[in-house]
Amino acid sequence: MKQPENIGFVSTRFAGTDGVSLEAAKWAEVLWQGGHVSFWYGGVLDRDPGVSLCIPEAFFDHSENQWINSQLWGCTRRSPEVSRRIRELASYLKSTLYRFRERFDLDVLIIENALTIPMHVPLGVAITEFLLETEMPAIAHHHDFMWERQRFQISAVDDYLEMAFPPRVPHLQHVVINQAAREEIAWRKGLPSILVPNVFDFENPPG
Repeated sequence: MKQPENIGFVSTRFAGTDGVSLEAAKWAEVLWQGGHVSFWYGGVLDRDPGVSLCIPEAFFDHSENQWINSQLWGCTRRSPEVSRRIRELASYLKSTLYRFRERFDLDVLIIENALTIPMHVPLGVAITEFLLETEMPAIAHHHDFMWERQRFQISAVDDYLEMAFPPRVPHLQHVVINQAAREEIAWRKGLPSILVPNVFDFENPPG
């Protein structure tokens, strides 16, 4: 029988009734029924502080990430200053992922949409490097890819998009929510994935 594991959920935000937060809560409930314990990492959290690590810079709407985003989209050239600030923020966030793993003795990560849509490029880079350095088992739960949004079609960070959205990491299992996404990730990235559709909880609707 498989031993209970400590599962770390990672995203920019786990709070409120957005789709990512709701789906992550459902997954955590299923894992809890199997004896596993969930922990939470993000820039904005409404989870129990005793099982959470809140890093404000991981939020997609943090001022530093807002400035970086203002320099990335609709153009194809980025300045050395932008490159430097991406690297510095990614390096800091990676250090906090190490802290998250150590604090809660994590066995597996579940990354919710942070390697899917590039709302926070430094966080995606940080997660990818963390996974490559640690070889930690992980699941990337993809909700909406960058190629589904017109905003991300012209960018000054094609190198980082290729690296991290989503990344090719041997011990990372990709999970998508519909068949179209499964076909797209295979065609665009050459990545296999598992299909797990979102399911609405009619007994406990978001309030």
